[in-house]
Amino acid sequence: MRMTTPGAIGVHAANPHYFEYRGKEILLITSAEHYGAVISKKFDYIKYFDKLAKYGLNYTRIYPGAFVECPGKWMPEDNMAPGADLIVPWARSNTPGYRGGGNKFDLSRWEGEYFARLRDFIEQAEKRGVIVELCFFNCEYGDFVEYSPLHVDANIQGVGGTDPNEFQTTDNALLFAEQLRYVEKLIVETNGYGNVIYEFIDEPTLFLTPTRKAYEWIDALITKAVAVEEALPNKHMLAQQLELGIDFCDDERISVITTQYIGIGARQVGGVPALDNCYCYNKPIELNETFYMNSWKKDNLVSVSRLEAWEFIVGGGAGFNQLNGFYTVQTPSGDCEANDAVLNGLKNLRAFVESFDYIKMTRDTETVRGVSIGARVNAMSEKGKRYAMYMHHSFPCVGDYCGTYYEPNYGRYSPEFTLRLPAGTYAATFIDPETYIEIGAETFAASGGDIRLQFPEYELDVAVKIIRVG
Repeated sequence: MRMTTPGAIGVHAANPHYFEYRGKEILLITSAEHYGAVISKKFDYIKYFDKLAKYGLNYTRIYPGAFVECPGKWMPEDNMAPGADLIVPWARSNTPGYRGGGNKFDLSRWEGEYFARLRDFIEQAEKRGVIVELCFFNCEYGDFVEYSPLHVDANIQGVGGTDPNEFQTTDNALLFAEQLRYVEKLIVETNGYGNVIYEFIDEPTLFLTPTRKAYEWIDALITKAVAVEEALPNKHMLAQQLELGIDFCDDERISVITTQYIGIGARQVGGVPALDNCYCYNKPIELNETFYMNSWKKDNLVSVSRLEAWEFIVGGGAGFNQLNGFYTVQTPSGDCEANDAVLNGLKNLRAFVESFDYIKMTRDTETVRGVSIGARVNAMSEKGKRYAMYMHHSFPCVGDYCGTYYEPNYGRYSPEFTLRLPAGTYAATFIDPETYIEIGAETFAASGGDIRLQFPEYELDVAVKIIRVG
């Protein structure tokens, strides 16, 4: 695996399933804005970062300009559709006619104001201990493609594609050359910062770009990024999303496996399925996009956010990003009761995992032998010493966003838990994840075989901490 510069965000030396930053282990946990904090000129990212820092959240994700959305797609005000307030790496020309408003772009000139904003964004994040995941591309949608500065009608050079699937291939030589130049410029401009991860593309074949063509295009982008950094002082982690047909998990150049949503659908591989199938690669695994909170889902937000976050991180995930529509130009700090509750739930999650010496722990699919009632259970452990477990009652959503989030199944639960533990005495603590209040405790002896524990009553989900005593 590529080595990163000491002090920069990198793979932990003692446990490659986790990150290390400034010489210390770090979990990346956040509920972040919709990736447009830099390209939306009027978005106040200082207020946004201050809100994350208030809840101990330490991760954000940006699209730096090649991908722009059309107004009104997901919500009336969206940072990825800033209209006339769009600012991207390329300077504006004197020629009117850009679909999103204003003049077309001049691909021969970089926009100095944009790069000053990008650098300040990363610096402000760094001051607050926030890691920035810079994702160069997203697959183009049919209703978005004309808004990209790399659309043939969006720049005065007439360089670019018209077919959305053309953007994720090397077929258009002029377009591909400009994409490589864009990747190089962004890396050069941000090379001095230790709080940056470079991610290549989200959803590369979502709309059925031919798999082989997309794979070859991503491979060429990775080759370019590695070559650019070879000539620069600092080295950063590279990340790529796992998708059906697009698998860079065993590529030594890729340090981080990224995933989206909870299951497998629309060619995307969700967080827990990736833990089940890709943990063996000994790399950090992220779940870096969830259902779009306050956009295409507006109810049960607090519970739904908590279910997938706790399940993934307590199951051995390294980074979690809740896609959050509360952060807008009008409300950059996302202030409202529902969002504060969501952020507090993630703060509780971080506190729970960090209450363990988690760098010594790995995903555990063997200790939990069964539960007396249907539930989803994930765990991590240092076997024989410490165990973290999370269980919830829900079912995958159906309809337009089938399988992208869990619908809560509230009830009165008090199941029996069957565990297999090495012989010894253990102390179990049961915790309500929403409030982080202890709801039960028990000390018990294990003989090395199966042992049964009775849960205290709870409504939806429960976290369990088991520590060997003495």
